[in-house]
Amino acid sequence: MKLFKVVTLRISLLAIIILTFWSIFFYHTIINEVNDEVDDALEDYAETIVRRTVSNIPLPSSSIGSNNQFFIKEVSEEYAHSKEHIKYEDREVYIDEKNEFEPARVLTYIFNNDEGNYFELEVSTPHIDKTDLKEAIFFWIVFLFIVLFISILLMNLWTIHRSTKPLKKLLEWLNNYRVGENTPPLNNNTKIYEFQTLNNVVQESLNRTEEAYKQQKLFIGNASHEMQTPLTVCNSRLEILLNDPNLTESQLEQIIKTRQTIERLSKMNRSLLLLTKLDNKQFTDSSKISLNKVIERILPDYQMVYSSKEISVTTSYKGSFIVDMNPSLSENLISNMLKNAYVHNINGGEINIISDNDFITFENTGDAKPLDKELIFKYFYHDNTSNQSIGLGLPVVKSICKNYNLDISYKYHNGKHSFTIKNSKS
Repeated sequence: MKLFKVVTLRISLLAIIILTFWSIFFYHTIINEVNDEVDDALEDYAETIVRRTVSNIPLPSSSIGSNNQFFIKEVSEEYAHSKEHIKYEDREVYIDEKNEFEPARVLTYIFNNDEGNYFELEVSTPHIDKTDLKEAIFFWIVFLFIVLFISILLMNLWTIHRSTKPLKKLLEWLNNYRVGENTPPLNNNTKIYEFQTLNNVVQESLNRTEEAYKQQKLFIGNASHEMQTPLTVCNSRLEILLNDPNLTESQLEQIIKTRQTIERLSKMNRSLLLLTKLDNKQFTDSSKISLNKVIERILPDYQMVYSSKEISVTTSYKGSFIVDMNPSLSENLISNMLKNAYVHNINGGEINIISDNDFITFENTGDAKPLDKELIFKYFYHDNTSNQSIGLGLPVVKSICKNYNLDISYKYHNGKHSFTIKNSKS
């Protein structure tokens, strides 16, 4: 999940928890405040009645011309001790003036006078319907909850979006960055210290990577170039030894094996030299080339090799796939594809070459399971079915395609391994 979504989700959950507790607290606080105000008035009213009763002063009318009412009666000592001396409650009371019941706040107070007589005083004052009040308060709290939550969420989204712009720009630049290519420099001005540090660390790290990559290419190129001459000399000397009539059969066999090993090493060395030149873009000359014609020119050279494994080759040209490429690289590309189709094939297998104006496909029978798409184009990777592969053919093909904006893809379909080369725009 993206950082933007994770932060937004966490802030939203935290806001919901905080606002929920605040809403509950606010709701009960408002209700308690309403009750406190009414209770204070009832206490004052009750205190007046109690003082008059204790002082034997005549009591006012039970309703004193208002909706406030009181009822007082003498109770036994046992009754007085069995009840709460002060009790608040909400209930319906009958209003004589209105001849109806109304919701009221009621204070029940038990006291005694100087003679030891116990009295129960009930004081009530009508108030607004608390059910309606609670519903109204609940509605507005929920409304305020939603408004606050949406406001906080929008502010957080805007703040996070604005604050993480440098990070997003850095990630986009890194996603498009390719080692060894002319990637535009990072232009990511920001006043945020952490992002400034991150930009500097990333650029320093990539500069070291670029330098190491250049040194690696230089080393491979120089080493391969320096190795080619000794390999050629060794191969020539082995050829001279092969013509020595005094060699025993055992010696001859060992020389042939040594020569095969040197030839394999020489092929690997030439492939590494080619890859280095491709990385350094040393093949500057190019022309319009039909890969169909290159196939027709090279394929006869492979027919004898194919016949050794009784491999049949079919071509199906629905169009001519023309590319703008260096002529020697076009031959190298087709040679590697034809060789790959042979090396990884089976006795009595098939090779099908299909082309159109926009693509060319090489199909071959082989191992009855798909290859690993993530590894087949890596250097020195080859499966265990063939010991003839040095693991550089497909990487060379991939590198040539990359240099000329071509895509190469692999799939396994109907028991055949298929490699398709096409224009990147197709």
